[in-house]
Amino acid sequence: MQHPLFSLLPSVNSTSAAIDFVTRVTAAPDLFTFSYLLHVPSLIQHLQATEQSQSYLKLLKLFASGTWSDYTSNQASLPPLSDQQATKLKQLSLVSLASKSHTLSYSALLSELSLPNNKALSSLVVSCIYSNLITATLDTKAELVTVSAVITGRDVADKDHLLRLKSVIDVWAERCLATVADLNSEAKKVRETALRESKDVQEYNRVVDRINKQLMAPNKDNFSQMPLDDNMTDPMDIDETSPSSDSSTKKRKQRIVS
Repeated sequence: MQHPLFSLLPSVNSTSAAIDFVTRVTAAPDLFTFSYLLHVPSLIQHLQATEQSQSYLKLLKLFASGTWSDYTSNQASLPPLSDQQATKLKQLSLVSLASKSHTLSYSALLSELSLPNNKALSSLVVSCIYSNLITATLDTKAELVTVSAVITGRDVADKDHLLRLKSVIDVWAERCLATVADLNSEAKKVRETALRESKDVQEYNRVVDRINKQLMAPNKDNFSQMPLDDNMTDPMDIDETSPSSDSSTKKRKQRIVS
């Protein structure tokens, strides 16, 4: 989404209008990227028209990818900055420093950003946090700024910048590939272990099932092996010609005769 100030571009039809436009966008407290403006032909044409306007073109490029130290080193060839512009350039410079190192000492920042004291530094860091430029914490005891994330990056400056960016991305990509390879190796080990354990469980279940079937199946030899009670008679021991059997036969005959 483009900044509302960009809607003024069609009205930038002169050198003075181009200078005024650059002054406004570089002072806007909520605008931190400028690469789009550097690719607007009409704006660039007006800024290249005179020596004065050319200094504002340099200023626009400085806010796109430069730092506060770049400004102080070339201050003679650049327009003077308002307080709003100076604060903004220092915020952008802090973003550049945070992109290179996530741990920044107070002493280094005070020197790099030309800040008078720790209070001014803390105020600048807090303003960057609230502007969603970085996520960071301040350790006043150790006098360190610890950056956990750079939310809004700087514009790409030139071919050399692109090459450096590509180099960083290539290193990051190699680390990602190595991490993926390690994860795949660990996943393979986990799958192999799970497969072995699964086979062990299956074998265990088969053994248990076989034992259960053996225990539950009827055994014909069990009856012949069971001991008899004293009051029980083995059916095989009954003699059909026994006295009791003969007596019963005589009684049946007497009933028939009568």
